[in-house]
Amino acid sequence: MKLTENITDLLLDLTELETPENTQLLIGDGTNLRNNLLKLYRATENQSSHQVITQILSEAGYPWFDKLAKAGSDQGLDAVDAASLLSEDEFMQLVPPNGYFH
Repeated sequence: MKLTENITDLLLDLTELETPENTQLLIGDGTNLRNNLLKLYRATENQSSHQVITQILSEAGYPWFDKLAKAGSDQGLDAVDAASLLSEDEFMQLVPPNGYFH
């Protein structure tokens, strides 16, 4: 994930919304930060934080996350089948570089 000025501003907004424990997940960059934002989305119940995380991921080039989050809100994000919500191109962006699912 490339840190743009807009993403940096959104991350600062997120630190103001979250507990000190949860803001530890905002340390890092690239793939690490993206994964931590997904962990934070699952860990927090703050709806404002959910909105900011969705904005950050959309700004970073992961527009599919908004669909995934909305579909997962009733049944928990982990229970949603991402492949059924994404186009084939969007789904293929989730495939690891080696082409194998773990």
